[in-house]
Amino acid sequence: MDEIVNRVRAYVRENFLYMRPDWPLPDDAPLLGSGVVDSIGVVELVEFLEREFAVVIPEEEITERHLGTLRAIAEFVGAKRDVERTRSTHAA
Repeated sequence: MDEIVNRVRAYVRENFLYMRPDWPLPDDAPLLGSGVVDSIGVVELVEFLEREFAVVIPEEEITERHLGTLRAIAEFVGAKRDVERTRSTHAA
């Protein structure tokens, strides 16, 4: 999970906080309500997660519960990757 948090944190810093390098970004800091990520940013974040972690995120799963904090993202993406691995193992 730490790997996911660190990669997403780096992405958020590079793409959304480049003008505010000193902005604190702990694992449980709200990304959506604090203005770090706006509605367009959510689309970009989802595209990054799908590309970077080889997961598919349907529209109905794009929620603050899943994407609201770095920790929530890591738990969500980790669970999605586990499901994808299980599917590919059973399909083989």
